[in-house]
Amino acid sequence: MHILPLNATHSSPNCSPTLLDLIFVSSPDHVEKHGQCTAVEFSYHDLIFFSYKVRPPKAKPRILLQRNFGGIDLDLLRKNAAEIDWSDVFIASGVDDKLHIFNSQLIQLFDKHAPIRPVRMKHLPAPWLTTEIRILQQLKNSARTRYKLDPSPSNREKYKKYRNRCNKACRDAQRRHIHKSVLEESDPAKVWRFLKSLGVGKIKQQIA
Repeated sequence: MHILPLNATHSSPNCSPTLLDLIFVSSPDHVEKHGQCTAVEFSYHDLIFFSYKVRPPKAKPRILLQRNFGGIDLDLLRKNAAEIDWSDVFIASGVDDKLHIFNSQLIQLFDKHAPIRPVRMKHLPAPWLTTEIRILQQLKNSARTRYKLDPSPSNREKYKKYRNRCNKACRDAQRRHIHKSVLEESDPAKVWRFLKSLGVGKIKQQIA
């Protein structure tokens, strides 16, 4: 741990100023700025602050198994569905057996027309991304497209307006998410897991 340099942080009447309040960090290179400001109105201690630069670790891609129903040939699907022999469903003795045979026939039909394929998910949705922000992003993208097609002053102002609104909404949502995940969470283990997801507290492996 490293102590960030500060001036005396405590000053009371008839006493010499002393350095009582400290800031400890594990990586001084990640400190963007730090300092202190007086709080004579309500305390003998200065208020200390620092800004820490963190880079969230790159999320590992996930592999999801999905069916692509959008590429189905509907005419061929209807034709093959009409050719299914459902007699085994009717002659089955129990409801569970009937359901099992029925599902098996449907799955075989889906496997033929929309087989399950692995899909590599590179970017997972941000946990703070709301429906309102998605709408703002769509408005921003539409305004940007209009401005590229017609770079008039009015289109430029409309694009800037939606861009600024979208950026502000994203920043506010991120801050609320971090505040809720750190300050409002009562389980310390969950807090540390969240901080590690942001790259805080992660120890870099030293290669000899």
